[in-house]
Amino acid sequence: MSVARRVGPLLEQAITVLLNRADRGNTVSIKAALRDARETAPYLVASDEELTEAIVEAATAMGLCVAFDGRE
Repeated sequence: MSVARRVGPLLEQAITVLLNRADRGNTVSIKAALRDARETAPYLVASDEELTEAIVEAATAMGLCVAFDGRE
């Protein structure tokens, strides 16, 4: 089972909405996406690793590049 399914369809939709701000081919920062997700939904219980995987899956499906800067 993929992590994106474990974090739930509502979170997947929220991530997609956050990523829709970027144009196709742009780079998405994991650090910024995690921050935005946590600010938008402060009640999230998903770990950063689970969110990162969900963000990567959604971003690549949308044709976005991913900057793995989450540990900086």
